[in-house]
Amino acid sequence: MPMDGFTLSFLQQELHSKLLGGRIDKVNQPERDVLVLMIRSGVNYRLLLSANASQARVQFTQHTFENPAQPPMFCMLMRKHLLGARITDIKQIAGDRILAIVFEGMDDLGYHVQKTLYIEIMGRHSNITLTNEDSTIIDSIHHVNSEMSRVRTVLPGGTYQLPPQPDKLTPDVITPDALKERLQDLSMPLFKGLMQTVAGMATVCSKEVCVQMGLDPLTQCDEIRWDIVAAKLSDFYHGSQELLAPTTLYDETGLAMDFFPFPYQTFSLERQKAMPSISEAMDAYYLGRDIHLRMQQRGAGLQKHIKNAIDRTEKKKGIMVDALNQSERAEEDRICGDLLTANMHLLQKGQESITVSNYYDENYGDITITLSALKTPSQNAQSYYKKYRKAKVAEQYAHDQLKVIESDLLLLEGALEDLEKCENTVDMDEIRFALTQSGFLRPDASLRKKKKMQEGKPYKFTAPDGTVIEVGKNSIQNDRLTLHARGHETWLHAQGIPGSHVIVRTENDPSDETLLYAAQLAAYFSKGRNHPALAIDYTKRKHVKKASGTAPGFVTYTNFQTALIGLSPEDITRITNDIHK
Repeated sequence: MPMDGFTLSFLQQELHSKLLGGRIDKVNQPERDVLVLMIRSGVNYRLLLSANASQARVQFTQHTFENPAQPPMFCMLMRKHLLGARITDIKQIAGDRILAIVFEGMDDLGYHVQKTLYIEIMGRHSNITLTNEDSTIIDSIHHVNSEMSRVRTVLPGGTYQLPPQPDKLTPDVITPDALKERLQDLSMPLFKGLMQTVAGMATVCSKEVCVQMGLDPLTQCDEIRWDIVAAKLSDFYHGSQELLAPTTLYDETGLAMDFFPFPYQTFSLERQKAMPSISEAMDAYYLGRDIHLRMQQRGAGLQKHIKNAIDRTEKKKGIMVDALNQSERAEEDRICGDLLTANMHLLQKGQESITVSNYYDENYGDITITLSALKTPSQNAQSYYKKYRKAKVAEQYAHDQLKVIESDLLLLEGALEDLEKCENTVDMDEIRFALTQSGFLRPDASLRKKKKMQEGKPYKFTAPDGTVIEVGKNSIQNDRLTLHARGHETWLHAQGIPGSHVIVRTENDPSDETLLYAAQLAAYFSKGRNHPALAIDYTKRKHVKKASGTAPGFVTYTNFQTALIGLSPEDITRITNDIHK
């Protein structure tokens, strides 16, 4: 869910209790809208600040990030102002989705100075802004000029102003009269009235607050007693921190769907898993989503290029298939040439057709052959032979091209599938490299400058008996994984469709349980993941060969066996969870 002000109040307490007095050791900017602070406060904490439009948040995180080789200018500026500074306060602004982290550090002359980092968690208007003591903006991760917003600009050197605050009650000033004044004339359910009246309440939160107070969220605003609601709401807010018991909500397939500061009674308690902290609950929710979203954004251009290449290749395939269909008539042209040659004595120049007996027909039926009146009998016969030879050449060309086209389609569809497996830019660079090698992309200047392309790491899984299983994320990794595997190790791949190469790292034959898990991984990381009975081939690595000059990921294999695999929702959930272990 988007972070609401109510949940942020719990997170503020979590951060305040652990970070007060902490010193900033490192500042990194792994993404254009993400800042990561390494803070020493008894132990090391990794604080994630995100101004991403769909994933804006503040939290501790266990996730490690890939930082750019050249830090962005904003990162360099934050390092200048924040490294070595101590955190003196962390506060939430007006119960809303704004967090202010106050630092005390030294300026260039050695004087103590105070700076404040504002994190605004507001969808596409999210931002991270650093100010000095007099609220002058040092810089922000997103600049907002007057053309972008007529209400408020956020630019270096300007004065920082809080986003326009809605006219809502903050939890500390809720009284019966204040509630009555705002809600008594509203013709709507109580939970919607509270959303419009109390700061920091989103739909999910508002419904839960009603239930926690023992009130029906659907009760109409003009039917309630304001003194009772105000008293219960005030008591709830004052005692809410005592409820703290963070949970992550999962759906029936095991996918994290939301996170809460305490078990929400408006959702199934059985599907809520207790977590040690709100940050860890958020990590469980955001981790897979964050990686997938980032890779989607980075790979959008590449994905479009691959899809366009697939469309072009499919059209070329259609042209070649049409050429083959037309070549089926070539035999008729040869027969016409033979019949004209055999009946040359019956032909005369100027004829437009002739009917002769077809000795290629079992019944020797008659056939009428169209002639050119301008050609001699011999020229008419040679014309049919010429059409025949031309069609046969086209047929052979079409056959040869179709082999290349099918290979290209497998490569392109595999690359499209591999984009879904990317976890970092190294994985994506390998896909680009494979497409460049195959002629589908122009060489990337940035990759050419690198002395050696960094090697991506395959997925690593552990079978129930402890056996290590490795899975390639793309065609480059598939080649490396397979060709470097030992001859006695087991190799698996989905039959006849794009998918990952899977290697089972064992000295002896894997157990049936391990082999089944490896086959499930081969099915999961293939284009046929949802097939009810997908054919998975497996053999010893020594029976897998790669011909010289073939495209990345293309191999041939012999002495294989086949297992039919259908993944259940439970299997998919287990593998999905294993990916992020």
